[in-house]
Parts: sequence; C-alpha cells; structure tokens
Amino acid sequence: MVATPAEDMDSQESAPADVDKEPETNISVRRRKVVECAKETLENASRLIKRKIPCAGHLLAPKRLWLRRVATPHCDVVVVFAPDAQDSVLMWLLSRLRQSPGLTVHVRHHASTQSSAFYLTAPFQILLKAAEEHHLPKTLKANRGGGIKEFSIQDSLCFEGAENEQTFFTTQERQWLVLRLLESIRAKSNDTDALPEVVLLEGQPIVPKCLSAGIISQMFPLHDAPILEKLQSSWVRDVFAIQPLDDICEYFGVKIGMYFAWLGHYTTALSVPAVVGFLFWLCCNGKHQGLEDVGYVLFSVFNVVWATIYVQAWKRYSAEMAFRWGTLDQRDDLLAEPRPLFNGPLQASPVTGRLEPWYPAWKRYVFRYCVTIPVIFVCLAAVFAVMIVSLQIQDWWDSQLKIRGFPLWLGYMPKIMLAVFISLMDEAYFKIAVWLNDKVSIYQLLPFAVLHCVLSSGSSKIKRGLRLT
Repeated sequence: MVATPAEDMDSQESAPADVDKEPETNISVRRRKVVECAKETLENASRLIKRKIPCAGHLLAPKRLWLRRVATPHCDVVVVFAPDAQDSVLMWLLSRLRQSPGLTVHVRHHASTQSSAFYLTAPFQILLKAAEEHHLPKTLKANRGGGIKEFSIQDSLCFEGAENEQTFFTTQERQWLVLRLLESIRAKSNDTDALPEVVLLEGQPIVPKCLSAGIISQMFPLHDAPILEKLQSSWVRDVFAIQPLDDICEYFGVKIGMYFAWLGHYTTALSVPAVVGFLFWLCCNGKHQGLEDVGYVLFSVFNVVWATIYVQAWKRYSAEMAFRWGTLDQRDDLLAEPRPLFNGPLQASPVTGRLEPWYPAWKRYVFRYCVTIPVIFVCLAAVFAVMIVSLQIQDWWDSQLKIRGFPLWLGYMPKIMLAVFISLMDEAYFKIAVWLNDKVSIYQLLPFAVLHCVLSSGSSKIKRGLRLT
C-alpha cells in the first residue's frame, strides 16, 4: 500500500509529539528513582538510629502516634518478632504457647514495622500457681502477724488482698509471673527440628533460644497508664517531694526501687562533704601555701572517714529496704537455666536430672589463664598508655599556647580528643567483653573497665598530683 500525502503529513506532525513525550517520560522515571532512593536511604537511617539509640525510636514516628497512649487491655507481656520471621515459625510458636497451661495469647500485626507480635496474659488461678511455684513474697494480714511470707495457695486467705483478683498482684508481679510462665515452655522430642537453622534440645526453653537466635526481636512489659500518671505527678513533676520508693518498687520492681533508693541516699549524703569542702575553700583557698596544704590533707582525711561511714550507713539502709520489700532472705536461683548460647555435649544435671550442656572445667581454666588474663593486662596497659600520652600532650599543648599566644579556650582540645578516644576504647571494650562472655565469663573484664572510667574521669586530678611530685 502507498501512503497518501495526507497520511504523510499526519505522521510528520505526530513525530515531534513523540519526541517531546520521550524526555518527559525519562524525567518522570528519574524523578521516581530519586524518590525511591531517598525513601530507602531514610528507612536505612531510621533503622540505624533505632539500633544505636533505642530511646530515639519515638522521635522517628509521627508525633500523633507516640503522644497518644492507648492502654492495651488484658495484656501483660508483648513478644515482638522480626519482620522476616516465617509464618510457619509463628504458627508453630503460637501452637506451643496455646498448648501450655494457662497462657492467653492474642496475635496482632504491626503495620508500621511490618512485624507480628503476641500479646500475653494469664488468668488469676494460673498466676496463683505460678506465684507458689516461684516463691513470690507477699504481705500477710495484720491479724496473721503481718510481715512478708512466700505465697502458698493453701494459705492464700492469710495474705492481704487475696480476695480481690484485680489488685492482689501488682502490675510488676503479674508481668514477672507471665514472663516466668513463658520461659518455662520447653521443647519436646518432636520439636528439635521445628525451627529452621536453630538447634533445639529436648527440655530446653524455647523462648530464650528464639530470642538469642533473632526470631524474637524483643520482649517487654506494658505500662499501666493510671499508675504511670500517678508516679509522674507524685515523683517526676514534684521536684521537692520525697521519693515514693514503695510506689516505685511496686511498679518497676525491687531492682529499680533499690537503685533510686541508693541514688537518693547517696545524693543526700554528698551534701556533707559539699558543705565541708566549701568551708575549706573559703578558709584555705588563696591563703598561705602551708595552710592550703594542711587544708587539703585534712579534707582528704575527712573524705576517707566520710566514705567509710557512708558505706556502713548504706548497708543498714539497704537491709532495711530489702526487709520491707521481702528480698532480704530471698532464695538463691539455684535452678537457673544455662544461657541459650552455652554449647557443649549433653549430660544429666546432678541437681535437676535433665539433660543440659556441659563444658569441661579444664577448658574453661585454660581459656581464662591463657586468653582472658592476658587480654586484661593488654587493656590495662592500653589505658595507662593513653593516660600518660594524654598528660604529655596536654603539657606540650599548654606550653605552646603560652609561647604562641593562642586563645585559652584552645586548651580544651586535648581533652576533647581524649573524650573521643575514650568512646572508641569503650566500644572496643564492649566487643571484647561480648566475645569473652560467649567463651567463658564477663566478670573478669569489670576491673579494667572500671579502672578505665576512673582514670578517664580523673585525669586532671592525676595530672595535678604528678606535677606536685
């Protein structure tokens, strides 16, 4: 067929239009790629910040979401799974949780994080059995003698508030009991191959193993909004009020309550050396050098005496608080489970009779004396070397400031460099501690970590001492 002149003219007219559409299409494709790349970069940055700074997670969420606190009814503990967790694994864990006696499980999907979560609670009767099994201390009625006693179902009417199912257990006690019930679920003989790439041993707790393997990303208790508002009004916002230690312990637990008890006790005790030190400064500072030296010596002796008295006073005060909160004569956790990362051949435990991983003692001693202790001495040597070098750099830099007439604020540059170096060394210490903890134990790393903190925080005092000598 031969094209007519009219068709030729139409094709010629449409050709420029097609040429104009091609650049527009390329621009839109490029724009879409840029937007997608920007979204991916922001998502990666958000994940990185959330991982490095856990408390900044709410800053990355819309303000209208984290300002609205909506209480979740009938829930004590939340188990959140990784976004890439397989559905088959979730269904298997759900079936195992529902097979356990007493636990109530609700499944939800979080659209913001694309992850699933289990919301767990337990009926009152199940909590009573768990409280008796785990020897939970409760307060006796006044007509029964008062005081603290381990809970027993047989004597449940002897305990204060046992008739009220809603208030007998505090929020912290309910969450602690639900967590113990959750950790008591153990693998059976047919569960050893249920999780891909995870080896489950018969009788091993399932949830801690899933947590260490990354299948479960986190477990946390939920806040009780009314009690939290009460603590905010009576504790956080009321600066001059006495700390409600009993309310803090009842809501957050004994460890957090004891921490704030020590914090208040220590802050109050520090007022004594603060006043004495201020008086010494008024009387001795800028006076005769001999009088100033005598004042420093007397103040040092006073600090030694004050520290000794404070330690004894804190022992008495902490024993009083422990007796009040029922932890003074608490049982040792002799039946604690081994860590999920603890590996070794299975042997019957002489205490429980269950199969548990076993590690030869001679291997532990060889690693401790041939690896752990040399690593400690190397880190100690690194701490002293950094301290000496920083003091030398500070002296050299101070002399240069005087010679060249630089501004005095530049004298803080070596201190800033030392602070950055300390942060880097702390990160290295953390990695070393994790590695040694996976091998043997972590407690041997504490001495040089504490020494490093002391040396880094008191470098200026050490420097003045070296100059005096």
